[in-house]
Amino acid sequence: MSTRGTLTTALALTVALLGGYLVAWATGGRAGASGAAAHAHSLHCPAGSGTGAPGVTRREIKVAAISTLTGILTADFGSLAPGINAYFHMVDAHGGVDGRKIELAYNLDDAGLSTKFQADTHTAIDQDHAFAVAVSSYWFTPTYFAQTCTPTYGFDVDGNWSGAANLFAAGGSVLTLKTIAPAVAYLVDRTRSKSVAILAYSVSTSSDLCRTTGNLLRAAGYHVSFTDLRLPPIDANLTPDVQRMQRAGADFVVSCMTVTGNVALARDIQQYGLHVHQLWFDGADASVVKRYKNLLQGVYFNVQNVPETAARRYPGVYPGLGTYLRYMNLYAPGYADNALALDGWESAALMIAGIRAAGPHLTQAAVVAATNRMTAFTAGGLAEPVDWKTAHTLPTRTACSAFEQVKGAAAVPVLGKGKEVYLCFRTSRVRHPEPVAPVPGLPGLPRS
Repeated sequence: MSTRGTLTTALALTVALLGGYLVAWATGGRAGASGAAAHAHSLHCPAGSGTGAPGVTRREIKVAAISTLTGILTADFGSLAPGINAYFHMVDAHGGVDGRKIELAYNLDDAGLSTKFQADTHTAIDQDHAFAVAVSSYWFTPTYFAQTCTPTYGFDVDGNWSGAANLFAAGGSVLTLKTIAPAVAYLVDRTRSKSVAILAYSVSTSSDLCRTTGNLLRAAGYHVSFTDLRLPPIDANLTPDVQRMQRAGADFVVSCMTVTGNVALARDIQQYGLHVHQLWFDGADASVVKRYKNLLQGVYFNVQNVPETAARRYPGVYPGLGTYLRYMNLYAPGYADNALALDGWESAALMIAGIRAAGPHLTQAAVVAATNRMTAFTAGGLAEPVDWKTAHTLPTRTACSAFEQVKGAAAVPVLGKGKEVYLCFRTSRVRHPEPVAPVPGLPGLPRS
């Protein structure tokens, strides 16, 4: 990461919120996005590409992963493979796919360097001849993946996965800044808060989301009394902001910071005796909550996947979550509450679903086409349904997410109806929003 110095480090610290939660609400763009967009209106591989089945034999299908396994960004981008491997092991334990074992044969490390990522891209596709590739890297550029129509899955860091038919980001490949604002407004209303403070780092992957959310709240008539979008991503001193929030009369805080900044915020809030509701987008992992439970009491989280505690709280209602926890604890112990590992599991689930749906004449193009016929993919009941007929090019009109609140030593689902953890909102309504009918296929809905 030496080529970008401190700025790159700062960006990397913010793009990994909840293993991608923050950027899942955000959009951006980096060199290479236009290469993917060239095929924005097709759900099939370009003519002449993806026609083969590299890495496929009678007994196995070999795939590759490119992520940051060493260097300063390891904590942010290094956990995708454990989730992938756990899912593959589960599938292989039940006979594989049509008798073939699925193997993550090439686990490549970009070391947090753009040049190394480019080299790894060609290694995976041209030398290792992987059938598919999973990616978790700040330096992802889609051009060569799109040109070769290699089925590609993983963690969308910067909004440059949209357009190409073969790029399948976990949760959908089109990202937007606006979808979270109704959920934030709903929580402001439910907590009867009157004065909102908004905090973010000075880098775009943090500040853009909070800036847009703040602007939408103001336009909807909410009082945003304090905003700081220029906090340093490393070792931010939150004390001056907490004091200013106190003077401004803020009683609700929205944070677009990492868990380190959020914990520092909670510590200062406690020290200065502020009585405020806090909404975080990073920190819902069980290990974080347990470690800092004395500081986090009452803190809200907004998450896109079924909260981990829902499996214990509502037995049998979220079987997909139970399956995930069972096999993650079996094959990747220590990663079950890691959100990027969950992205890996979901990516592997989509890959396997596409391979199964492609049928006996397996090619990369067949997998891409079969996956793009899926209209309600939930990774086995873990997340909001994704319609891959539209998820390459169109943002959602209805956004669903779950709220958790720290109570005791755990973050538990709140505000949902009965055993339903998700709330869905029209993205166009921010002023006093009310939940709308759940998206069909949403995990936790009663079976008809």
